[in-house]
Amino acid sequence: MAAMSIQLVKAAGLTIVADASENNRDLVASLGADIVVRRGDDVAARVREHFPNGVDGLADGAVLNELSISAVRDGGAFTAVRGFQGKPQRNISFSATFVRAYDGEYEKLDRLRQQAETGVVTLRVASTYPPECAAEAHRRLKAGGTRGRLVIEFF
Repeated sequence: MAAMSIQLVKAAGLTIVADASENNRDLVASLGADIVVRRGDDVAARVREHFPNGVDGLADGAVLNELSISAVRDGGAFTAVRGFQGKPQRNISFSATFVRAYDGEYEKLDRLRQQAETGVVTLRVASTYPPECAAEAHRRLKAGGTRGRLVIEFF
């Protein structure tokens, strides 16, 4: 999610502050992040070093949840994956982001298709598998460390 989010936010013309491990710093910058801070329990403080009053909005794709809320300014917005909802505080607007919410949103999905076809967003595929190797793909995904998506191709 993070790679796609960075590219979509950059395409919208917004300033991006992203966190990354040292190993992923260059990758995150290449995707369009204007500022890359080191990932860790104090990520919000690292963001505030660049934006002392906090950022206007934060999309938490790293599932940092409470660790990142204090990076948001009073009255800002926070959205997270996996259903996390923050506790009401400082007039921050909390929401959860679910891909399935776009089911039937054909205009939005078509725009994503166009952005992928024109290279505005890149689709990072680590490997492709035939359906009979789905278990192998699942084991690889569960092991972690995969850069890009594992795709099962149905022909």
